[in-house]
Amino acid sequence: MKFDTTLEQIAVKEGIFDERRKYKPVVAIIGQGNFFKKVDEELKGMNAGEKKVVKLEPKDAFGERRSELVSVVALKEFKRRKITPFPGLVIDLNGMQGKVQSVSGGRVRVDFNHPLAGQSIEFELEVLEKIEAEEKKAEALVERYFGDLGGLKVKIEGKKLILEGPSSKLMNTDAQRAEFAKAAFICLDVNEVAVAEVFSREVNEAKRSDSGESKAIEKERSVEKGKK
Repeated sequence: MKFDTTLEQIAVKEGIFDERRKYKPVVAIIGQGNFFKKVDEELKGMNAGEKKVVKLEPKDAFGERRSELVSVVALKEFKRRKITPFPGLVIDLNGMQGKVQSVSGGRVRVDFNHPLAGQSIEFELEVLEKIEAEEKKAEALVERYFGDLGGLKVKIEGKKLILEGPSSKLMNTDAQRAEFAKAAFICLDVNEVAVAEVFSREVNEAKRSDSGESKAIEKERSVEKGKK
């Protein structure tokens, strides 16, 4: 059973296709912790064009199953949250994700183990390209954290990485921006990362115009309503 892939045709074949996702090669940042440690180590030694299958035992992947992570939760707790539990339902309780195993009387049995806990995992890896040039590395990082380069400008000046773009493209959370900066410090020879949002006069004026028009219409409506 395949649980994840970067290839759309395989996702469709295995019944795990997600239409909200873009299936494409991912940028692997060695040493950042994006992959399991053993996968990281194997990727580090691979060359462009090389393929490899990496097998991981449970202890090196999602861990062994733990009986203490299977809990019985009172049905009233679900009712309080306006949730109707049924076997197979994936829920989030107190910051932990689990799957309902059974519902009996006033009790609900929930398994909080990772779905792949206790299983050996195989990763099929293929390195398409090793990115060496600093500018290309910077562009690859931007694509990884901001989706694509459309409308964004990235450049390196001395020891500083500068990313500029419209605010609509850079609406990531502070945590995501921090991850982008962390990755840049790992991959690039820079000491500073600057993310600059560019606000367009045309866009702002259009927004003000729309807002003003809306307020004028609302005001006109209120006046007319008052006359009646």
